[in-house]
Amino acid sequence: MRHGETRLTLEDRFAGSNDEPLSDEGREQAASLGARLSSVPIAAAYASPMARTMETAQLVAAPHGLPVQTAAALREID
Repeated sequence: MRHGETRLTLEDRFAGSNDEPLSDEGREQAASLGARLSSVPIAAAYASPMARTMETAQLVAAPHGLPVQTAAALREID
């Protein structure tokens, strides 16, 4: 899945390796997805170390009680 909305998304700008956090709307998107997936079995959650991806993954994994593991190989590139 892709991370939730950021300020740069609204400006049609590419974030790349910029560690842009989620916007309020992005947090709502991720929490909503977490609620919708709460009945789907998920065994693990991985995200790049970027703030926007970690926060998205944490909000999606929370209903499952899963920790989010960071994986540098998933980091976005410029």
